[in-house]
Amino acid sequence: MPRPLAALLLAAALAASLAAQEPKGPAADAKATRDLFIKAARTYLGVRYQSGGTTASGMDCSGLVYRSYLDATGEAIPRTVSALSDATARVHDTARESGDLLFFDTTGRLSHVGIYLGGGTFIHSASDGPRTGVIVSSLSEDYWGRTYRYAGRLIPAAGVHIPENGEGSAPDNNPFTFTGSTPFRLSLIGSVHWDFLPGHFPVRGGQALAEVSLMRGVNIYPGIGAGLSGDARSESVSVPLWFSLSFEGGFRIFVGTQFHFTAASGLSASPIFPGIIGASWTSKPATIFGQKVRFYQSAEFSHFNSETFDGGFRLSTGVSLPYDL
Repeated sequence: MPRPLAALLLAAALAASLAAQEPKGPAADAKATRDLFIKAARTYLGVRYQSGGTTASGMDCSGLVYRSYLDATGEAIPRTVSALSDATARVHDTARESGDLLFFDTTGRLSHVGIYLGGGTFIHSASDGPRTGVIVSSLSEDYWGRTYRYAGRLIPAAGVHIPENGEGSAPDNNPFTFTGSTPFRLSLIGSVHWDFLPGHFPVRGGQALAEVSLMRGVNIYPGIGAGLSGDARSESVSVPLWFSLSFEGGFRIFVGTQFHFTAASGLSASPIFPGIIGASWTSKPATIFGQKVRFYQSAEFSHFNSETFDGGFRLSTGVSLPYDL
């Protein structure tokens, strides 16, 4: 076969293969409708909860679904949780798609509804709890996991499935799903500094830290933080300031400086850069008394101009309390 003809046939086959992967017909229309539905719902993030409300001045859970669908399609749908349940087709949890509805029993009957976003998260208008109004929550949260009952399909399937946490070949490896109304997560960290050198007391100090990280629109999560640290080995009380990058799976690297209130004789208390550098890992969260808690472990080097490496190197173990803002 002549080479130009073979190349032409190969290009045609490749184009046909790519075209076959794109949703067509009803599936493409369904995906577009689902995208518009979710986009409309997200515009109401932060709106306060109001029983019976369906506008940006206040809305309840079914009001959010009603208004978002009306904005996306121009069509009105049932207004109550029970009527929405009757109007949808039940969907197995493994077949849920973004844009399906999630129904919850919070009062002994179906009483709450949200819009599924994929990956275990959903957008809804919450009436009580630590955060109210239109927010994003996760089915991994203890309360919503316990009260969830089933998914319902209002819009035809688009054939686009986002794996659930731990499902299939693309699990959600984030420390846990971000659910904030803003793009930021606040982490409060408390940990103990260890000393493993012979002849030294095993605990050399501790620290209390606060860090704010950007969690939306990025694949690596940048953050800034500050705290208070005490180290008996260097006889120092310091305020560390740092910049960090966090990765999927809970791994994090950080670098910054420190302002020392006190330091041992012979150590310069003048701030230098880098005055602190290290890496940490946080586990996926466990819920303890209603609070998300993560195990925290770091290895870092706290540097003074006149200090040797073994004196500045330390391991820290503690917990991190995350708050999605």
